[in-house]
This record gives sequence, C-alpha cells and structure tokens, in this order.
Amino acid sequence: MVQEALQDPAQNIFIASEYPAQLTAQSDFADVPAEEMAPAQHEELAARYNGGPYWQTDDARAYGRGFMNNLDEARNALR
Repeated sequence: MVQEALQDPAQNIFIASEYPAQLTAQSDFADVPAEEMAPAQHEELAARYNGGPYWQTDDARAYGRGFMNNLDEARNALR
C-alpha cells in the first residue's frame, strides 16, 4: 500500500515530509525549530534519514556530512 501511495505525487510529498518530522521527534532536539537547529543537528537528522536505526554508522554519518556540504545549494534550488 505504501509503495502505491509513493507513486502518487500528492501522497508522496506528504509521506516524504512526515518522515523527517518523525525522525526529529526521536532526537534530543525535538523542540528546536528547523531554522534554529545547529549544523550538527541538521547533520544528525540527515544521518538518521539515511541510516534509519543504523544512523550512527560511518556511511550514514558520511551522508549527513555530505548533506551539510550541499545544504546551501539545496536551499537555492527550492527558491
């Protein structure tokens, strides 16, 4: 059922936006607004997104660092 929902753009964007919110809620910085998060918190959130329960592995942490290296480019693309 989730795979079918991901094929529908409207449902896909809802699912895709909910997942980072769930990951943030599981973190130590759940009450910090996104615009006030420290770079290390953004990096951790990206690692949690990529690694799931294994977010502390080297690969997931590398993804988080890569995310931070490209954050300004991603922000500009969304404008």
